[in-house]
Amino acid sequence: MKTEPQREIPSDKPVQPDAITSNALSPTKKTASSWVVLRNRNYALLFWGQLISAAGTQMQVVAVAWQVYLLTHSAIALGLIGLFQAIPRLLFSLVGGVFADVFDRRKMLLIIEITMASTSAILALCTIFHVINMFIIYTVVLVAASVSAFEFPTRQAVIPTLVPREQMPDAMSLSMVMMQLTAVIGPTLGGFLIAWLGVANTYWFDVFSYFVVIGSLLLMVIPRVPVEIRAQAGVGALMDGMRFLRAHPIILAVLSLDFFATFFGSPRALLPVFASDILHIGPQGLGILLAATSIGAVSLTPFTRRISRISRQGLGIALAIIGWGICIVAFGFSAGPLWLSVLFLAGAGAADMISMILRGLVVQLTTPDEYRGRMSAGNAMFVIGGPILGPVSYTHLRARET
Repeated sequence: MKTEPQREIPSDKPVQPDAITSNALSPTKKTASSWVVLRNRNYALLFWGQLISAAGTQMQVVAVAWQVYLLTHSAIALGLIGLFQAIPRLLFSLVGGVFADVFDRRKMLLIIEITMASTSAILALCTIFHVINMFIIYTVVLVAASVSAFEFPTRQAVIPTLVPREQMPDAMSLSMVMMQLTAVIGPTLGGFLIAWLGVANTYWFDVFSYFVVIGSLLLMVIPRVPVEIRAQAGVGALMDGMRFLRAHPIILAVLSLDFFATFFGSPRALLPVFASDILHIGPQGLGILLAATSIGAVSLTPFTRRISRISRQGLGIALAIIGWGICIVAFGFSAGPLWLSVLFLAGAGAADMISMILRGLVVQLTTPDEYRGRMSAGNAMFVIGGPILGPVSYTHLRARET
């Protein structure tokens, strides 16, 4: 059995100023042309299916948070939801990336979406028959998070196979806008659906959204992964990525900065407490609070090209994170009215959007093409880990104070 020689880890090299303008990440492209990518039938099916499905998932997030707080009135219980979401995503994200390179991606996505629909159906049925309890909720959340850890890298790996290479920036930018829009629409609709139709029917809306994306996948034609690429996937590829990360501390520093900022300051898990006990705004208000940061992020969409041209990216990231922290502290001291709390959260979302754009540029400019997939997976783990793991600690501290 032949053993592949260990690949040489590329060393840090100065980035040529013109390099960015000659590749797929060029910020000089007109954003209006991004919508042209939807003329690709397969990508359009994936985009619209994921748009509806992601909005449904955000509705479920609101429903779970509200139901947990109604059942327990416990900040610790809300923090544990974050823990059960974080553990599988942190453990399985890189494994999901390897699976996406080995197995049929279309079949993987179908299995993932069917499983996710089943988890929401279980929550709906248990709520209808009044047998819902925290054990069921935690178990379903754990299963859903484990499956979703495979969904993101698989979907990201599919996109380049659906569009021409020159349209990749358009496809990626539209996907980012789509996720921000669903983070606005989903929680807002979820809050109103809970108030009008109840938690169970909100879960059923999520189930319906998964059937939409399943139908889209059945209509799509996704190229299979070439055999020669499958043979290169495995533990060795993961270790190679780890060695590259250690050899380029600038990437680790940028990712760690965002992780610790969100670990110590993300208020998302405590928003049901703010909605119920501090602002007294009910589930509709909770949905608005959950959507506020994404509203701020979406508001900067017309300025993304200008932001990407900031020359001192490290300073820009630091200032954006400081601005984010100021907005979060201001939100923590706000006790109403609702519009003021939303304003602070939207400001935090706008600052985070700036940081996200600049972080992406640093990672992409420092990383050679053959490592970008694994570094993107690592970036996702850091971005996911901070906002999810942080609430586990500070909800415990809040519970001790009360």
